[in-house]
Parts: sequence; structure tokens; C-alpha cells
Amino acid sequence: MSSPRRHLGAGAALSVVVQGGPLLAAGVLSVVIARTIGPSGNGRFALLVTLTGIAAMVFSLGLSAGITHEVSRGRWSVSRASRSGYAVGLTLGAVGALAALGVFVLLHGSVFHGTRTELAVLALASLPPVLAYQFADAILLARERYESYAGLELSHSTTMLVVGAALVIPFGLTGALVALPAAATVGAAVGVLLLSREIARDRVASGGGSLPRAVRFGLQTWGANLLQQVNYRFDLIILGGFASTRDVGVYSIALTLTGIAWVLPQSLQTVVFPRTASLDEAALTGEVAAAESDEALAKAIRHSVLLSAPAAVLVTLLLLVAVPLLYGSRFHETIALGFVLLPGVLLLGVGKVLSSGLAGRGYPRYSLYVGGVVTPLTLGLYFGLIPVVHEWGAAAASTASYAATALLTLVFFRRVTRIALTDAFVPRAAEVADYWGLVRLARAWRQAR
Repeated sequence: MSSPRRHLGAGAALSVVVQGGPLLAAGVLSVVIARTIGPSGNGRFALLVTLTGIAAMVFSLGLSAGITHEVSRGRWSVSRASRSGYAVGLTLGAVGALAALGVFVLLHGSVFHGTRTELAVLALASLPPVLAYQFADAILLARERYESYAGLELSHSTTMLVVGAALVIPFGLTGALVALPAAATVGAAVGVLLLSREIARDRVASGGGSLPRAVRFGLQTWGANLLQQVNYRFDLIILGGFASTRDVGVYSIALTLTGIAWVLPQSLQTVVFPRTASLDEAALTGEVAAAESDEALAKAIRHSVLLSAPAAVLVTLLLLVAVPLLYGSRFHETIALGFVLLPGVLLLGVGKVLSSGLAGRGYPRYSLYVGGVVTPLTLGLYFGLIPVVHEWGAAAASTASYAATALLTLVFFRRVTRIALTDAFVPRAAEVADYWGLVRLARAWRQAR
């Protein structure tokens, strides 16, 4: 008999903190950078962070998803997964940093014009510890250690905020970039401490051979993520090649603020993936009924639909209030760009939960199919619109890409599951009641502490 499963809502609530932490850190840093060295400085920072993020995704090989899938199904011990994760993460990170530096040098005359090479080296030095702590995250998430998962992510984002905000004023862009390797190193160190505690609690036999399985599973999600990065990040890179760093800086703020609408659905996505995998395995072994597994997934999707409304309201307020108040008149264009991005962002928020459900059911390849269809269309829009209307073309192409991704993911979701559309997309009174239940759970947890 498996151990009792954690409250999924509690995991999602803690994941909100996890998802919001990096966004808060990035938002505060962008405000300080904007006030200190202006839109151009923020644009250079955004481009280097984007390069680092793309390199981390490319050279992770999707192993985070593979680790979570294997550990959550009880096939891989925490001890072996931890050792393998850190060894592979540090190695892949070092290779990725060298490769990304080569890309920087190749594009130094266009996308990264005006940015010194030593700044790129500083940013890319964060890659090895970043991959190590991300793999630690994957293990903690698979074990449903939501508090530890949140603590690890917050240690990273808090270090980013404190170090970056403290150093950007005296040292400018260089000071802000120091925060990247500093935060990654702290995250990797905290991950070691948290995993050492988890190893002592693990009851899974130390069987070998799960790294190849994790890699095989991860490569399927990696291919999909690789294609999706074209939709999520290449708009900034291409914009940097055709427009000024000022335009990149203004547009990057619109991306950051509208990305807040993904905090709630990504929080669901984060916990739905291991839970769906666990329930699917339990359904296969007869531990639970298939209908129970379907209802859990449908309920998560209904929550993602329900949460789109407050997400839209929050982003609207941020665009109308925070931009003029915090960033100043030089970023006024960000407001309209944000509203162009918002519809696609909201649709993709629901699509992320659908995609997570497909991966948890053992069908990550469908996300790869989605990327294979949408990516060429997205590139066509980027290269057709960005050279002509710059940041406005980037915003229009991105929101169209997000919407197409969500709709095509829905097509594959219907193909894989037996869940009716009304069951998945029409929220019920029970979903609203869940939030009151979370309040009661939080009070009980606080009293127990």
C-alpha cells in the first residue's frame, strides 16, 4: 500500500509562492535597473538572462521531467537520483555555458551589440549550479515535499533579489548579473541539505538503471520544450537583432508583468504532473479506479480555468498602475504591449495544465507534436513582423503563438483522455469551496507549527 497522498491544493498553494518568487525578484530587479541605468540597461540584462535560460533548457535534456516521473512512480531511490542529478547537472551546465558563450560571440555584432563579453561569462557561470538545483527541485517535487520544494526555490529567488538589488546601484549591469551565479550556487547548496534529509526518509530500494529511463522520458519533454522556447524566448532574441536595446527593455517588462498570469496555472501544472503520474500508475495496478484518476485531472483543469479571471485582473492592474508608478514615463509603451500579450498568455495558462496532464499520463510526445506544428508558424510571424514593427510585431506574434499552442494541446488532450469538455472546463461550486478548504488547512498547519 502506498503512503497517503498530500493535499494537492496545499501543494499548488505553495507552488504559487515558488512561481511568484522568481517573478517578484525579476520584477524588483527590473525596476531598480530601469531607474538606475534605463531601458537600454534593462534590455541588455534581459538578453543575457534569456540566453542563460535558453542554454539551461537546451542542456538540461529534459531530465527534470524524467527525474520527477521516475521518482514519483517509486522506480528510483532519492539517494541514487540525487547523486546522478548533481553529477549530470554540473557536467551538462559546464558544457552548456561554453556553448552559449560561443553563441554570444557569434551574435555579438547583432543581437548582443554593445554588451561586453565578460558580462556574458558572468551570467553563464550560473549554468552548472542552476541545473544541479533544478534537478534537486525535481526530486523534492516527485516526493511531494512541497514545503522543501518551495524553500529551495525561495532560497534561489531571494538571493537573486538581495544580491542583485544591492549591487546594481553601485556597479550597474555588472552588479545585477552577479546575482545569477550567486543565486544558483545558494540554490544548489540548499538542495544538498534538503535532499540529505529526504534520503533518510526514503523507503525505495536502491535499484539501478533508472537514469537511462529518466533520460528517455526527459528527452521527449525536452524536444517539446526546445520547440516551445521559440515561442517563449526567441521573440526577445530576434527583437534584439532588429531593434534597439531600448525596445528590448520596454518589451521585456511587458513579458515579465503578463507572465504573472502564469503563476497560478504553472503552480497547478507543477503539482499535477507528478500527481497524475502517480495516479495513473495506481490505476494500472488496480489501487485506484480509472475514474478517480480522470476526476483528479479534470478538477485541476477546472481550477486553471477558474483562476484565469483573477490573473487577468491582477495583470491589468499591474499594467495600468505599476508601470507608470514604478518604471516611469520611459516605459509607457509597455502598457499597450502588455494588453496585446494578455489574451494569449491566459489561454496558454490553461494549456500548460493540459500539457502537464498529458505528460503525467505518459504521453509527453504530444507536446512535441504541438511544438512541431506551432514553431514554424511562430518563426514565420516573428521574422515577418518584428523587422517591420519591432516590439509590436513581437507581441502580436507571441500572443498568436500562445493561443495556437493551447488550442492544439486541447486537441491532443481530447485524443488521450476520456474526460468530457464540460467536465474539464466548466468550474463547479466544489472548486470555489476548495479555496475555503485551503484557508482552513493553512490555519491548521499554522497551529500545528
